[in-house]
Amino acid sequence: MRPLVLIHGYSASGVDFAPLRDKLCDKLQRKPVDINIANYVSLNNEVTIKDIAEGLDRAFRHNKLLEGDATEFDAIVHSTGMLVIRAWLTNYGAQPGINKRVLRLKHLIGLAPATWGSPQAHKGRTWLGALVKGNRKFGPDFLNAGNLVLDNLELGSSFTWNLAHADLLGPEPYYDTGTNTPFVAVFIGNTAYKGLAAVANDPGTDGTVRWAGCALNTRKIRLNLTRNPVNEKGETVPDEKRIQISDWADKRLDIPMIAVNDRNHGTLVSDPEDEMVGFIKDFLNIGEPGAETYKDWINRAKAYSDRSIASMKTGAAAEGWQQFVVRCIDEHGDGISDYIIEVSTVGGGEKFTRFEEMYEDVHAYGADRSFRCFHIRLSPNLTDPKTPLWIRLHASTGTDLVVYQGYLKSGTAKQLTADSSPVELDLGQFSKLNGTIFYPFTTTLVEIVLNREPSPLNGISKLLTWWKDPAPGAS
Repeated sequence: MRPLVLIHGYSASGVDFAPLRDKLCDKLQRKPVDINIANYVSLNNEVTIKDIAEGLDRAFRHNKLLEGDATEFDAIVHSTGMLVIRAWLTNYGAQPGINKRVLRLKHLIGLAPATWGSPQAHKGRTWLGALVKGNRKFGPDFLNAGNLVLDNLELGSSFTWNLAHADLLGPEPYYDTGTNTPFVAVFIGNTAYKGLAAVANDPGTDGTVRWAGCALNTRKIRLNLTRNPVNEKGETVPDEKRIQISDWADKRLDIPMIAVNDRNHGTLVSDPEDEMVGFIKDFLNIGEPGAETYKDWINRAKAYSDRSIASMKTGAAAEGWQQFVVRCIDEHGDGISDYIIEVSTVGGGEKFTRFEEMYEDVHAYGADRSFRCFHIRLSPNLTDPKTPLWIRLHASTGTDLVVYQGYLKSGTAKQLTADSSPVELDLGQFSKLNGTIFYPFTTTLVEIVLNREPSPLNGISKLLTWWKDPAPGAS
């Protein structure tokens, strides 16, 4: 029987897993000593999630049940624990086929995982956040709120962006349909906090994590508006491929959100629902001879989830919620912090009508404002592939010495300054290939690439000219 590892979330401790451990012991017929509960430090201002991930590896190497590069194990993680285990998997630096860590982890279950961070994270770095969540034990970490961990957890953070490019969008899937990578499942409660704790609630969340930000199903849209567009492999692409939309799971595992009725971020673990625990028990057997296949298990789990999702699709969010993480960069890969992106579901030109739902809940990542996170309610017409989609983009360097330029076609540039008109792009031409970009309870990454160039483009720029020596006879 494989060792089972439990990893808690931010500001929690191992004791928070005791109720779930006890139910698992009963269901799995194991003794409490057979279940390994991690207990890590998150409330320290100098510690990152990558540090915690390497601390996990050190703990593995000093545990007789878990030591050895070939020792297989299963893991159940809550909230930030998902980022810890994913960072542990990717920190090894090798692709899945030869990544010893990926080969070791056989089953991964996320309970309300902070896959894409939390809307509460940026609030925790304030002094008030330190009083509410900070470490209260006297010592060097007194009233630390875990600034770097919270930075990693912030919506649209560079950490979650880079992590997703490693394990969710990389060239080789970290989670595929075979037995050499982990099988993964994600559960989340369908309600938010009640009572005094409800003050922390945001719409479309379990109180801490967004419903749209927990699943590991994701896609990426790349809009390359540079003069000479290349893809992420550095290969030149024609104008018709300036917009690229990644496919859904091909060899990758389908890892949707499984909703659990009448549970929030905390009670999912402190008061685990019996049927969910039964699904966990069955999931840990997938891949074993004669056991249920992942496909059969996920079909059962989706039917179980459907009973709880109805309450998550109400009012203006009749089709649910979606999250978009947008980053705007120049051709060198440097972030563009001053930009505006607008979406229209009506048409372009004079018909352009801003889709206001995109701007009700926007968060710019504090450490790098080139990253923006949009949280939107999905109305039924949005998920229709026939819905027109237009994008307007405006960016500014803040000086007329250097400007951003967008190319819809090679040789045809649109110069962007503080008072210029924006670039306008019709996404409808790409919908025939990829369908709608709106999918409930998922997170979609959008990367926009512009040229950054000295001005004016044709001729010697204002930024660098030839010096004319005023001395007599000087050339």
